[in-house]
Amino acid sequence: MGYPPYGRPPKGETGRGLAVIVIMAVGLLIGAALSVVTVLDPAASSKSPSAARDSERSETAVRQAAQVGLDAYSGGSYGDFWDLWSAQAQTAIAREEYVRLFQLCPQPVPDVRFAVTTVTITGDDARVQATRSGDPADFAFRYEGGSWRYVPPPEELQEYRAQGVDQLARLRQAAGTCGAVASTPPTSGPSVPVPPTSVPPVPDPAASVPSNSAPAVPDPPVSAPVTPPA
Repeated sequence: MGYPPYGRPPKGETGRGLAVIVIMAVGLLIGAALSVVTVLDPAASSKSPSAARDSERSETAVRQAAQVGLDAYSGGSYGDFWDLWSAQAQTAIAREEYVRLFQLCPQPVPDVRFAVTTVTITGDDARVQATRSGDPADFAFRYEGGSWRYVPPPEELQEYRAQGVDQLARLRQAAGTCGAVASTPPTSGPSVPVPPTSVPPVPDPAASVPSNSAPAVPDPPVSAPVTPPA
């Protein structure tokens, strides 16, 4: 039997060649099967990424983000609420200063939750309407960094940038938008004089007449609508 000019193939070379051919044939069959599946169901390869994006931008996602943020505010977790702001809004006031603002000027109706009612989505922006103690309020949210984040009103952001926390707290106190301040106890009035007598006077428990003066700072009306400062 004749062989090519390079000589007789080494022992076992023919078997390895056949194995390579078999592997290639199997690979081709697998590729053909995947191609058939893609043709029959074109959305199969892209279903998961698009579904995830739609879920993140859905009304349900906006409602969840809004409820978490508003619950943090109404519950007094002002630092956690600030963490849910948009990146640009956070530049208007530092986190610790925002928390200190509510130490100086507490909200009038703490621990009263907001109830999200309607959600309107326009691209990367969403408008959320919520009620608190029966009063409606609108809130803006923006899809940023893979989540919906709160965007305070422009006028409030301007206040944070233009005024310090101490000055802003004084202005809110003067406007009556801060929470109730503890009143001081009434002072005692002058003692009622006892006429002189030869018999030692008996101590009278009603000798001190309390004053009827009102507290220096009355409580603000609870029914006033409250929108969380941003």
